Amino acid sequence: MKKNFIKMNNNQNQLSLGNFCRIVKELAQNKSFANQTEVFYCLFGVNNVSDSTINNYCIGYRSIGTEFRQKYIIYKRNYLNQPEIFDEVVLGLMSILDGEVYPKLTHEEIISKTKNNYLFNKLINELYNLAKNDKTVSDEFTENIHNQMAQNELYKPLCDILIYIVLEKKQPVYIEVSQKEIVENILNNTNISVSELEKFLKLQMQDGINYTHALKKLAKEKNPYACYEMGDMEYTGKMVGYPRYIKSYEYFKIAAEKNHPRACWLIAQMFYQKKIGDLSADDLELAWYYLKKAEKAGSVAAINTIGTCYLKGLVPGELKNESKAIEYFKKASEYEYVYAYNNLGKIYENKKEYKKAFKYFLFGAEKEESWACNKVGEYYRLGITCEKDMKQAFKYYNLATEVPLNILDHWAYFNLAKYFYLNGSADAGIEKNLSKATNYFKKAGEAGIPEAYEELIYIYIDKYINSNSDYHLNKINEYLDKLSKYKYYDKCKSKLKEKLLEIEKKHLVLVKIT
Repeated sequence: MKKNFIKMNNNQNQLSLGNFCRIVKELAQNKSFANQTEVFYCLFGVNNVSDSTINNYCIGYRSIGTEFRQKYIIYKRNYLNQPEIFDEVVLGLMSILDGEVYPKLTHEEIISKTKNNYLFNKLINELYNLAKNDKTVSDEFTENIHNQMAQNELYKPLCDILIYIVLEKKQPVYIEVSQKEIVENILNNTNISVSELEKFLKLQMQDGINYTHALKKLAKEKNPYACYEMGDMEYTGKMVGYPRYIKSYEYFKIAAEKNHPRACWLIAQMFYQKKIGDLSADDLELAWYYLKKAEKAGSVAAINTIGTCYLKGLVPGELKNESKAIEYFKKASEYEYVYAYNNLGKIYENKKEYKKAFKYFLFGAEKEESWACNKVGEYYRLGITCEKDMKQAFKYYNLATEVPLNILDHWAYFNLAKYFYLNGSADAGIEKNLSKATNYFKKAGEAGIPEAYEELIYIYIDKYINSNSDYHLNKINEYLDKLSKYKYYDKCKSKLKEKLLEIEKKHLVLVKIT
């Protein structure tokens, strides 16, 4: 069985010994005195360990040796009462960073020096960023580090980080790759046989046959994959041009009998969304039954939905439970399920814990989930918990649009039009492009964002004032008609009336506004 090791000295996602040594070298004034061996000697107070052993520890091919861990067990036990126990390590690191040997200093002098040393500050900040990206690091840990940094306390954060790196960070970390094991694990919690999977795959990969006919035939044999596929086609309306949820439910139910995880999850979703039933007490019980069945069969989506149920009070016999919801969202996020990241971000945003929220939105954006990308764009545009950065905002808004239409967050189109193309953005290096702004506002409006129609009205008012064209007047009336169908219209009506009165007086025309 092949083992794919995750290297722990060349990425931004692991708060590890290897990445610690790498960052120190990158920051050091004199690189030749800041190699990983020198940093290792400084951290552990040794000078007789082979380069190959240190390299294995830093890459993560081997766990850090017991003798070195023992030293940090003593540090952890004593440093709260004897903070000076870390003085030699801290002073040694500053010497490596600055490229000069410091004389022996008192504990208070070392603390003072850490607060005023630019490179040491930079080191703690880089390590803090690693901690935020490392999914094995708890929110409480990163929050403590952040709070200490906010008070310009840098000595203790370094101690906490080093203790975590040496004693708590798991290494090596690797992925075992075995096709047979992957298939067995997928089917492990189901009643689905390998032969049923083989039949379905054979059908999918054979050319020159009537796929739908063959799929129906296989579904009649109660093949769970074929039943799920037929159920999905009925669910999305691909069979007759519109969804037939009862038909879909019948197919999903057959697949669910063999513990097909997604079929179980979708049945639960159909109940929760009232596509079948009216979410009565009995329906809630049934939905919960299929949801737990999906979870047991390995559905990560089900884990996330269970979190949503706890958040909304949809668990039979239980009240709303935010802490339970967070527990399930975090569990789903361990599988890098993007909607779990989004849910955690929303919870912390509602609590006004914006740094935590931004962390989870970024995780979702890294997976190119459209809503999360747009959200990160908003944080950068407004400078929420991070420095205002229009270039980054532009990048993430664009990323949000580079997905299939059915999962695209059209607010990204609105934001690109409003803050970049309508008037240009010097900070982002984007020139005004009214044609593009108009196009993006149209896309946003068609997706149900009334604010986009308001912006289009203003664009065509300006065009009409300059051209006196009936085409532009018709466009004003067209978008007024579309906007009037939304409640948002009441919020902007007075402002629109004021603007429209200008052109009525100037051009003696009537505009349809009520």
